Amino acid sequence: MKKSRGVELLNCGGCRRHISEEDVKKNRVVRLFDRMWHQDHIQCVYCKLHISDGRIFRSTLDALQPACYVCHIQTTHPSCVDCSLPVIERGVTAFGRLFHVDCFRCAHCNKTIPQRRGFYEHDLLLYDDVCYMLHVNNVP
Repeated sequence: MKKSRGVELLNCGGCRRHISEEDVKKNRVVRLFDRMWHQDHIQCVYCKLHISDGRIFRSTLDALQPACYVCHIQTTHPSCVDCSLPVIERGVTAFGRLFHVDCFRCAHCNKTIPQRRGFYEHDLLLYDDVCYMLHVNNVP
C-alpha cells in the first residue's frame, strides 16, 4: 500500500482503484467486510445493481463481496414447491415439501388448507379433508 502525506491509500473493494484522501474527506467511502469501498461502487455480486438502501449482506459466492437484500433472500432461503419463491418467514412442510402458508391449497377447491385441519396427498397433489373424502377417496 502506498502512503501519501501520512494517509494510507487503499484500494476500493469494488473498482480496485486507490481511495483518495479527497474521497475520504468528502465522505464518499465506507468500510464494508473489512475493506474500504467507494459508496458508488457497492453493487450486488448477483444482480450487479448498485446497493443504496443500506441493506448489504455477505454473498454466498464470495464472503468479501456484497449482496442486495433480494438476492440474499433468494440465495439463502429455501423455495416454495408451489410458486418457487423463497419462504422467508413461515412455511408449511407436508410430505417432505415446503410451501408458503398461502400456497398450501387444496388441488380441488383451491382454498387454503388450515394448518390445524386434516389434509391428504394423492398423486403428489394436496387435498383438504372434505374434498379428499368427497372427490378423491371414492374414485376407483
